[in-house]
Amino acid sequence: MECRIDDLPDEILEYILGLIPPYKDLQECMFVSKRWYQATKNVIDHSRNHFQKSIAYGSLLWNSCQGAKKTPVISKRHSHSACTYNNSMYVFGGCTETSTTFNDLWKLDLDTRKWMRPVTIGNYPSPKACATMLYYKKSFVLFGGWSHPPPYPLYQQWKSFNELHVYSIESNKWTAINALETPPPTSAHSASIHGNNMIVFGGVANGFSVNDVWCLNLDSYCWKKQVTSSLKPQPRYGQSQIPLDDKHLLVLGGCTGPNVPMNDAWLLTMDDPVWIWKKVNMCHTESAPTRIWCHAACKVGNYVIVLSKKKRQSQPTAMSIGKLTNPPCHSNPSPRERQRPSREIDRDENTNGRRGFLQRPSLRGAQPRSSNASSSFVPVYDSTLSMAAFRDETVRSNANANRQKQLESLRRMEERLHNRRIHESKTAKRLENTLAIYVLDISNVLCDSCSASWIPLKQNDQTGPDDRMLYSLVLGRGELIVFGGLRKEQTTIQGQPDIDDSQVYNDLHFINPPKYSI
Repeated sequence: MECRIDDLPDEILEYILGLIPPYKDLQECMFVSKRWYQATKNVIDHSRNHFQKSIAYGSLLWNSCQGAKKTPVISKRHSHSACTYNNSMYVFGGCTETSTTFNDLWKLDLDTRKWMRPVTIGNYPSPKACATMLYYKKSFVLFGGWSHPPPYPLYQQWKSFNELHVYSIESNKWTAINALETPPPTSAHSASIHGNNMIVFGGVANGFSVNDVWCLNLDSYCWKKQVTSSLKPQPRYGQSQIPLDDKHLLVLGGCTGPNVPMNDAWLLTMDDPVWIWKKVNMCHTESAPTRIWCHAACKVGNYVIVLSKKKRQSQPTAMSIGKLTNPPCHSNPSPRERQRPSREIDRDENTNGRRGFLQRPSLRGAQPRSSNASSSFVPVYDSTLSMAAFRDETVRSNANANRQKQLESLRRMEERLHNRRIHESKTAKRLENTLAIYVLDISNVLCDSCSASWIPLKQNDQTGPDDRMLYSLVLGRGELIVFGGLRKEQTTIQGQPDIDDSQVYNDLHFINPPKYSI
């Protein structure tokens, strides 16, 4: 007896369709038959609800994507702009670790997870980073950004832009828009689409952080500086802007200056003639991320997803212990310890090079040495060396050669240990400093209480990617897409100079709900 796929129950058919990636292939299943159309629609609706429930319960999972060989690979970058349209994610610009900016446009096929670079035409934007790119009517609207100056001529300042470009997806063309009144050159701002308007808030303009609100009519491309209430957020940059509806938006986090990050949220009600700012009451702040600046946030239903450094359980540190008791280096030595001779540290450059210092080992049976020979270092006690002064020059030269070999062997061993300590320190930091998922419930923001609540998430053993900032976080279909970013920190090893451990990424990570079964 032959069985066809049409003979399967609806539940089994929906389960099979649920295994297909939720992009082009699943959409094409809707055109097979009326039954497949309804089954595919049920799968899409169920996946959307399952995704939002997984966010509320804190059961999201990290999945990384390794690029296939012999396919175009986008270069490493941070501070880029990203946006999704249909079955693709588009990435524009950004900069490298050395602040070299791009003006290229890349397209990621979310079905195949492969990159391609469209050969665009028209008036290209300037190479820049920290710009905003938003989708509107089969086009991308790109505004602002900054670029680092070339090394020559010297003493140039970095440059901000107030350029406005529109990229047509269908014609694959960039168009530069010239308007009479424009905002000042701005970067690290935030923007969102509300009806036929693009609202721009904050950023860095003329070298200072601002809290101005600009409105761009996307039909006439006319700018207008909007009048707002006297109570308003502090000037800031690196914040996230989340559209709620055509009349409301939410600003989350940001930074008001060097080492002054913010973890607040503000609601803007856009009713003419004066738009009203209102501060949001934040609840359960103990479950909030450590920082919400230069970390993109993404809205999914009534929740906002924020990625930040994974929190660890508080442990006593050297600083906290030092507040209670005097550290050993500052304690008063006892009379017996004062009489105890201090152990010298060998600083002979020929012995230890410039990579650190080795303590002189105590050699039992060794004769006391004169001060003239204090720079010499014998790592291993050898009877031939101790008797070399009573032998002829030939024996002495052989002993010196043997000693040089031992010193060279010791130098190589020291270098291997040094490299191993660096590797272990980096590995330990990467295991500890990883990204974690934080969820903000904004269902009561538009209520009279105007409150938002951080959801206490269940701690699981799953490890996310390296802690980073200035990445992009966009919403796909039933998943979140994380690309690029910058990890900037220094590795400190006792007795060694600090090592710059900064790194720029071009890896892809996806945040998905767990698989469900019938």
